[in-house]
Amino acid sequence: MEDNPQIPSVWKNKEFVSFIFLRFSLIFALFIQSTSVAYEIFRVTKEEIYLGLIGLFEFAPILLTAIYAGQLVDKLDKKKVIKRSIITYMFASFILLIVNFPSIREQVGIPLYLSVCYLVFFILGLTRSFSGPAVFSLLALVVRKENYEKAIPLSSSAFMIGSVLGPLAGGLLIAGFGVEVALGTAFVFMCVSMLMILRITPKPAIKEEAESTETPWERMKQGLKFIWATPIILAVLSLDMFAVFFGGAESLLPAVTEKVLNAGSVEFGWLRSAHGIGSLLMLFGLSSLPLLKSRVGPKLLGSVAMFGVCIIVFGLSRNFYLSFFILMLGGAFDAVSMIIRQSILQYKTPENLKGRVSSVNSIFVSSSNELGAFESGVAASLMGLVPAILFGGTMTIITVIVIAISIKAIRKVKLE
Repeated sequence: MEDNPQIPSVWKNKEFVSFIFLRFSLIFALFIQSTSVAYEIFRVTKEEIYLGLIGLFEFAPILLTAIYAGQLVDKLDKKKVIKRSIITYMFASFILLIVNFPSIREQVGIPLYLSVCYLVFFILGLTRSFSGPAVFSLLALVVRKENYEKAIPLSSSAFMIGSVLGPLAGGLLIAGFGVEVALGTAFVFMCVSMLMILRITPKPAIKEEAESTETPWERMKQGLKFIWATPIILAVLSLDMFAVFFGGAESLLPAVTEKVLNAGSVEFGWLRSAHGIGSLLMLFGLSSLPLLKSRVGPKLLGSVAMFGVCIIVFGLSRNFYLSFFILMLGGAFDAVSMIIRQSILQYKTPENLKGRVSSVNSIFVSSSNELGAFESGVAASLMGLVPAILFGGTMTIITVIVIAISIKAIRKVKLE
């Protein structure tokens, strides 16, 4: 679509540019961090269940606090919330850096090392309860609604570039210099994200929200009531939660790399990045295609179903190159799904409810990612590594079918 001369380009908006670099640097840092620590945890334990516990400890605080955090974000200055969140991320990153020095890990012992790592992941999950809704709301405050069609894919691209380069950098840095250098790099990029948020002007809540005298419980009920009364948003959240929950096979990549593909840390880094590479290529391809103009629902359902097919093929693969290609293809389908889901949420959610809707979305997303990682770890321990992956892919496809039949609004949604 050609730019309307009456609408300024998003790239001329300095705050939007700062937002894009903020999102990239923070995601890049968090992905380096999670990739590096997960690889180290599996290296010292050799048990898949310890990988699953990472997801559980990140998910638990999100489940417990996200809805409260969302209504609070709606009342607060979004810049302040994000700035304080980044400070907490930096503190958690520094702790992970210290305990992952090999000499320190040997001194404290594996049980205490694991306890500290899981405590830090709990803190990271708690922080995400606030930063997620704040970032979601901030995007709508740095661009005008008529620029959403370009701004949302660009924001998604920043996320995907970070998620591509983060795991790859983590794997390469571990292989070449050690885990302490990888985590040190993550800390540096968190500092960059702090510089970016400081370049954005304060973004206080609208007057009605800031001066609201309603109790937190009443405000939380408003958000839940809106979601329940809006079938398309309920369908999007449910699809994300249940479909991707079962498709969490990528959390088992450290085990797949070593036990199935007989590969090392460099190959692990590439495999961990494959999803993001596929997503990024698809995002670039979609920049010239009218993805959101017609048949949005069928595109969403089809992309998630094909993601499930990719998970099944990945579970059957015994070849590194095939596994890499399939994960990349799955990432491409996930990019289509992600853009459509984020667009639906931005277009269909009123400004004063964005924090609360996003907070519920963060629970669903975390259920599909962190809790999905725990499910995959448990399933692998009970069923075996490959059967667990095949089960997850199959359940993803079944979930798409059930949602398509039970929530008709998802098949006819229009963005306007």
